Amino acid sequence: MNIFDWQIPLWQQLFGDLDNLPHALLLAGPQGQGKQAFALAMAARLLCEQTGGATDAMACGQCSSCIWLASGNHPDFRLVQPDDEDEVADGEPAGEAAPARAATRKPATSNGNIRIDQVRALSDFVFVGSHRHGSRVVVVSPAEAMNPAAANALLKVLEEPPAGVYFILVSNAWRRLLPTIRSRCRTIVFGRPDPLLATQWLTAEGVKAAAADELLRLAGGAPLLAAEWANQGRLDLYRKAIEALAEKPVDPVAMAAKWSALLKGEESFGLPQLVETVQKWVFDLILLKMSGGLRYHQAWRSKLEMLATRASGGNLLACYNDLLRIRAVARHPLNTQLFLEDMAARYLKAVAASRA
Repeated sequence: MNIFDWQIPLWQQLFGDLDNLPHALLLAGPQGQGKQAFALAMAARLLCEQTGGATDAMACGQCSSCIWLASGNHPDFRLVQPDDEDEVADGEPAGEAAPARAATRKPATSNGNIRIDQVRALSDFVFVGSHRHGSRVVVVSPAEAMNPAAANALLKVLEEPPAGVYFILVSNAWRRLLPTIRSRCRTIVFGRPDPLLATQWLTAEGVKAAAADELLRLAGGAPLLAAEWANQGRLDLYRKAIEALAEKPVDPVAMAAKWSALLKGEESFGLPQLVETVQKWVFDLILLKMSGGLRYHQAWRSKLEMLATRASGGNLLACYNDLLRIRAVARHPLNTQLFLEDMAARYLKAVAASRA
C-alpha cells in the first residue's frame, strides 16, 4: 500500500520519529486529499515485520503481515466504517485509496452511521494481546459517521489505550467530532496538494490536460475528487448548471426549469451537488467583489465580473448563508420543483442591481 507523491513530506515527518508517534491520530481535511490511502499505508507500515533500516520506509508488501493485510485477514488490524450501503471504507471518493487497488473501488458516500456495537466490539481486540506480538491498528473512517453513543464508547478506549495499539481516525468534517476525542488525538491536517503534483497525477490517471486544471479548481484543489468527477463526466454537468447562473437575471421559474431538466436521469449530479455548485459560484462572486480574486471559476471571470459589479455584497453574503441552510435538506426536499424555484429566487435577489 503506497501513498501519493504530495504526501511524502508528511510521511517522512511522522515516521522519521517513529518512537514518538502518538497512539491516536486524526487525519483531517477536505474530501479527496488522499487521507484514506495514507491511513491504510500507515497501518501497513506499523504492522509490517520487515520494514528495513530506514525509519520512514514504506511497508515491504512481501512479509506475512503485509500479505494478510492486503487480503483483509490480518488479525491485528480493524477497519471500523459504516456497515450499510456497501460499507464505505473511504469516506471519500472511490479513488481515495487508489494506491491500494484491492480496497479502493467502493462508493463515495454513505448515509450510514458507525454504531456503538461496532466500537464495543473493539474491546477484545484492544485489550487482548497481539496475535503477531507486534502493533495493533484500528482505522475509523469516516470518523464523523460515529453516532453519539459510538463516539462516547471510543472515547473511553482512547482515554487509557494499551501499549502498542494505534488508532487512526479519518475525517472529512473533523469539527463534528467530540472535542474530547479531538483532544486525545494528534491532528494531522491534509491541505491542498501542490497544484503541479496534483495536475501531473490527474493526467497520469487519464484526465485530459485541458480539463485537469479546471477540474482541480472546481474540486477545491482535491485531486482524487477531481478524478472522480472526471470519471463521472461531472465537468460537463457542472458547466451546464452554471450556464443559468452566468446569464443575465431571468425568471426564477425559468432558471429552475433548466436545473430540473439537467437533474433528470443524472445519478452523480443531484440536488446536493447543484446546491454546492451554486454555493461555489456565489462564493466566487463574494471573493471577486471583496478582493478581485477567484477560487473556483477562473474560466468564467468575465461573466462573474459583470454580475459582481451590479450585485450587493450584503445580498451575496445573505444568499451564501441561505445556501448553507438549505443544503442540509437538499437530499430530501418536500417538493423538488419548489426547492429549485426558491433557490433560484434567492440567487436572483442576490445578483439584482443594487441601489445606489
